[in-house]
Amino acid sequence: MLVPFTKMHGAGNDFIMIADMDGRYSFPGETIARLCSRRRGIGGDGFILLQGGATGDFAMRYYNSDGGEADLCGNGARCAAAFAFETGIAGMRMSFETRSGLVGAEIVPEGVRVSIGAVRSLKLGMRIDATDRPVHFGVCGVPHAVVVLDDVRGLSHDEFVRFAAPVRRDPGLGAAGANVNIVAVVDRAACAYRTYERGVEDETEACGTGAVVIATFLANLGLVDPPV
Repeated sequence: MLVPFTKMHGAGNDFIMIADMDGRYSFPGETIARLCSRRRGIGGDGFILLQGGATGDFAMRYYNSDGGEADLCGNGARCAAAFAFETGIAGMRMSFETRSGLVGAEIVPEGVRVSIGAVRSLKLGMRIDATDRPVHFGVCGVPHAVVVLDDVRGLSHDEFVRFAAPVRRDPGLGAAGANVNIVAVVDRAACAYRTYERGVEDETEACGTGAVVIATFLANLGLVDPPV
């Protein structure tokens, strides 16, 4: 069976997009993982199906590159909105269902604006076994652990992964673990961050829900003045 797909990215966070409004396709986790493989497949941080929705214009089903279904992806939601608009599934203003709840989106001159709800379960200054640094925790569709550093650009990819991988699986962050974000404050209105994503099990070029969690924490810690 030939399945048409579109490859999209949001700030370097890349996805395989498939319109499946009549629910004709079925993709087991192992198939999704094979398609997302960068050496043997199409390649992508995630896999997104647009399907018929009960309350929104459509439903977005999001899968990490390991084939596991996740509740939400911020950049994936932006891509889903752009894809829905470009393919005629939705107009310039839309809402769509995710496992995390209803997401609102709007096509704007700058690109896509999404409303993905508040950060929940905020915990500041947690202590976990995987690092001696304070860890801040919050959920924006998916859970995130945030560690504030003086510099994040100076770490090599391997150094970041060695730090983040054990934090991602620390039992103190829950049975499913969490995405891991390191962030450095640039000034009162800006920061620099990097993300290690669970389900990808590597650094990704961007993370939309991570950006929301980071901005929330920095504001709560008094380190920035919103908007960030």
